[in-house]
Parts: sequence; C-alpha cells; structure tokens
Amino acid sequence: MSATVSSSADVKAKQVAYHDWEARTYDDKFSISYDERCIVYARERMEKVVDPARTFGRTLEVGAGTGFFSINLWQAGFLTGEVHVSDISPGMLEVCERNARQHGLDVVPQVGDVEALPYDDDRFDLVIGHAFLHHLPDPQVALAEMFRVLAPGGELVVAGEPTLWGDRIANQVKRNTYRAIVGVTALPGVRRLRKDPAGKRYSDVEAAVAALEHEVDLHTFDPDAVQAMARAVGFPTPTVVTEELVSNWMGWVWRTVEGSLRPGTLGRRWALSGYRGYLVLNALDEKVLGRLVPRRLFYNLILHAVKPPRPAAIG
Repeated sequence: MSATVSSSADVKAKQVAYHDWEARTYDDKFSISYDERCIVYARERMEKVVDPARTFGRTLEVGAGTGFFSINLWQAGFLTGEVHVSDISPGMLEVCERNARQHGLDVVPQVGDVEALPYDDDRFDLVIGHAFLHHLPDPQVALAEMFRVLAPGGELVVAGEPTLWGDRIANQVKRNTYRAIVGVTALPGVRRLRKDPAGKRYSDVEAAVAALEHEVDLHTFDPDAVQAMARAVGFPTPTVVTEELVSNWMGWVWRTVEGSLRPGTLGRRWALSGYRGYLVLNALDEKVLGRLVPRRLFYNLILHAVKPPRPAAIG
C-alpha cells in the first residue's frame, strides 16, 4: 500500500470514529431541525441554482449525516421519488434513518465511501450533498463518482462548503469572540458560566475522539477551483455561487458564545434573537453585499452542475 493510500485510509478511519461519536449530538450542536426554519433554509439553497418548479424522482444524498438536507428538501417538495442516503459513518446513518421515519420519509440507507460509491452508473436524477466535501481526502475523485452515478441530464447540487477566504475570516471572528468570552467570564461571579473543558465532561476515550474534530476538516475551497474540478470530471458548464458574509460572522459569534458557556445559560430568547439577526444580515448579504464584495470572501459555496444528456439517436 502506498503512503498516499495509507494516509487516506487513516483519515477515513478518523472520519468514521469522529462522526459516529458526534452523531448523537450533531443536530443539537448545529441547531438542525426539520421544521419550517430549516425547510426554508434547504429550499433556498436549491432555489439559488435549480428551477424552483423542478422536482426529482431518484435522489441520492452523499455524506448525508443525520439527513438535514434530504429530509428538509423532501418536506419542501423537491424530492418526489426514492431518496437514497449514503455516509461513511454508520452512526450518522442510524440517526438519519430515525429522523426520516419521524417525519414520514422512508429513506434507503447505504454505508459507503463517496470516493467509491456503491451504486451503479447512471442511476440517479439528482445527487446532493451538504457540508461534506471538505472532509474528503480527494474531492475531485468524489465529484467524478457523483458524475458517474448521475443519469444523463441529472443534476448535482453540493452546498454548505467553506471557501478559503471566508473560512479564514470566520476563524478570526471565532478567535476574537472566544477571547472576549474568556475575559468576561474571568470576572468575579461570572466564571461559573463558562463550560467545563472537554476532559472534565468526557472519558479519556471520548476526549480523544472529540479531539479529532480538528483533524476531520481537510479543505477550504476557491470557487473557481471547484468549477474547474467539476469540469475536469465531465460536467460541461458547472456553476458556483457563494453566500453568507456578515450573516456568517454573526452566526459564528452566536455559536461560539453558546459553545463556550454552560448548557442552559442563554435560553430560547437568545437563540431566537440570533436566528432573526441572521435573517436580517443574510438579506443584506444577498441584496447589497453580493453585488459589491468579491465572491471568494463569502463563507459558503454552492456547486451546481448537469450531466450531459445522451446524444439523440440518428435515423
């Protein structure tokens, strides 16, 4: 086995271990729900790149996690046929199946590696993914696999992927927010509000797995480079749009504060104010800043591509 393959295998083993462990708390950690708030979010991601009136029969979500994208798109009416879900983490798929059943959707689960998908060629009308490509050792190989399993004329939508510069800015926002929290909670009478370190909350084994969080995010992306990767695997005219600038900064401030304080400290009013603030700033991003700021500075990107249809028969 080559050093490259061995390294890739090690990375994937860490992905499985971490995401199996995180599956139990993943939805709470990222405020994932299957109500109108997240249905609207998922629908808007699709409507940025796909005809809003379009529906899809056979769908595959790769890197499905707990089912956030596919379940909410099904509830939004985009998915009308079989919904297949695949993930390298059995723990994530178990939660995905449970979430789907609770909302009336029968998904077809399959543990699998997106760099070697366990599906036949030309099988799906739509392949989707959300916030998974940056975990993969070789994103271009994964795009090639998604191209392979798409039926001719089928569409690919990959959303929620971090851009290079957007991520760098967000990291600075997170660091500054955390420093501010540490400073405030050092004051007398306030220190008790800070969350205990992971080592105090987890066993030694759990703490070791939790620490893999810093090893499973492998990539950030340049929007032009993502388009080039998609063209290289066979998509003739892929498009990439970016989104979330100041709304993302606010989101990371809210999430960092929540993650740094003891559970229950802030309450539902805090969460609602954060969501409303996000909506206001997201509208600013969409209507104003999107016209003025280079797209590479926005945090998330959405890739959309169509597999060429079969040539018409002659004669």
